[in-house]
Parts: sequence; structure tokens; C-alpha cells
Amino acid sequence: MRRLALTAMTMALLGIPALADHPGERLDEVTALKEPAFEAISGPAPDLDLIGADGQPLDLADLVGQVVAVHVRSSPCLEPCRAQHDRLAQTVASLNASPMREMVRFITIAEEPDGIDTVDAGNWSVAAPNGALEDLEAELASRSARNGDNPMIHLFDREGRHVAIFHGAGFAPLNLLMHINGLTNAHPHPEPEGLLDRARGWFR
Repeated sequence: MRRLALTAMTMALLGIPALADHPGERLDEVTALKEPAFEAISGPAPDLDLIGADGQPLDLADLVGQVVAVHVRSSPCLEPCRAQHDRLAQTVASLNASPMREMVRFITIAEEPDGIDTVDAGNWSVAAPNGALEDLEAELASRSARNGDNPMIHLFDREGRHVAIFHGAGFAPLNLLMHINGLTNAHPHPEPEGLLDRARGWFR
């Protein structure tokens, strides 16, 4: 508990996300050097087809503009998922002591959402799959090049791209926090300029 409070205080004092020396385009490289549980990936967001706690559909497309962390809690996954959940809770508590709170959304997917503790964080919600959780979990896991049955935390950038996975429960919460911070600082990629736009530019 003392370590968690110290981490939260440190993050608040640092003024995240206003860090001047965040790694920018080297974010994946820097995190990979620090964190063995980290895996950089690149791909579009899958159609998760979720139902939120309010009974309404929950779509990642509606969260574009925020960094999103998705954590799956399947029923057969007991201690490994609980351990990962505890690590995630530490990250959420530290992050919510910083200005990043409004820029990041955490979603835990579970078959029985009522039994999931989200540490009273307004930006951490629980959703149920509108279908088989095993299929959804397998689709997300298929993005990874690693073998193994460890639970995963999937990160989506502000444009909705699937950009990273944190494996298991051995990661340092601070490393997950700092990677999320880097994603909040990343500038969205501009849309490619079309031929008509270029032609207009020639006559300006």
C-alpha cells in the first residue's frame, strides 16, 4: 500500500502527461528495454461486440481520442487473472492521481461483470461479451507472436489501433503507466492528402 501511494504521489508530482522527455516515436523500443512482459504490435481494433454495465452496446470506435486498455477475465483463469487484475489496479490508481485520468479508459471484459472490483475508478468499466468470451479472447490473443496462456492487457492508441500487449502479472505497474503516458502524448497520424487536396494547394 505504501509503495502504491508513493507511486501515485510521484506521478502527480511529475505532472504527467506533461513530461518533457517522453520517448515519442521510440516508445515501443524504450518500453521493450525495460519490460519483458511488453509486446509491441500493430493492427486495427477488432470488433469486440460488448455490452456495458448499463446494458448498452460498448464499441471501441466510440472511444477514439482516448487510450484504451482492455483486460479479459475468463472464468477458467483464476489466480493468473487475479494477479494481473491487481497489477492493473495499481496502474489505474497511480494514473488517476495524474492529469491523464480523462485521457485513458480501462475496460475489463468478463462473463459475470458483477464480481469484478474496479477500485471505484470512474474511467474503469466492466463489460460482458455479446457472445462467447473464449472466442473474443482468442481473437485478441491471435495478435500476439508469443506462445503461452498468460492473460493479456491490450492497449489501443487514441486512433483506435491495437498497439501493444502486456503479458501476465509480472510487469511493473510503473512501466505500464509510462507506456500509456507515451500513448497519450503521441500525435495522431494525419490523414493522407488526396489528389484533390494537393491540386487545390497548387493554386493557393
